[in-house]
Amino acid sequence: MEILDLINALEGVYVLYGYTIAFLASLIEISPMGWSIPGGLLLALGGFYAYSGRLSLFGILLFSWLGAWATFILAYLLGNSTGYALVKKLRQEKNAAKAKILLEKHGPTILTTSMLANLTRFWIAYIAGAESYSFLRFFFYSAVASLTWSSLMVVVGYLAGSERSQLEWAITRLGIVSWLIFAGVVVLLYLKARQEFGAIKQHKN
Repeated sequence: MEILDLINALEGVYVLYGYTIAFLASLIEISPMGWSIPGGLLLALGGFYAYSGRLSLFGILLFSWLGAWATFILAYLLGNSTGYALVKKLRQEKNAAKAKILLEKHGPTILTTSMLANLTRFWIAYIAGAESYSFLRFFFYSAVASLTWSSLMVVVGYLAGSERSQLEWAITRLGIVSWLIFAGVVVLLYLKARQEFGAIKQHKN
């Protein structure tokens, strides 16, 4: 399959299931199983394909946000109902300890920037529940955190979509090298998002 055919095929999938993909990708990305899928990349692709107008950018943003936020809320409720049982069962004592220290020292700040901490973001929400942190405050701060993360991923992809015609022009003229270009673009999207996260984290600190 040619690379342009792959891009178009993926677009067809996103047109049909893009909102579901965005919701599930962000939901799983924030969970302890986040390592199993490139959640951020899937959201960026949603933004990329939304640029054509066949997908609603607002819809991709909304479902990306809700998926991430849902994981935060579920983690909080799980922590509130089970205490530290899950931490011990999954042998996550180290990450949970880091999350607890961050929560105690920074409170609202770490909740709103916790999406940047790949290893501890789920556990920060879980520990907040286990420690009976104010649910109303958590509800608000986790909404801000999940919206920041999901929006950044989708917008990075959307901006890349604005260069789609130039990308396709290059691909049609470079043959097999186009696969390397496509892979490079994908990696750059991901790295760009991580770089932006780092800048936001440094600014907040």
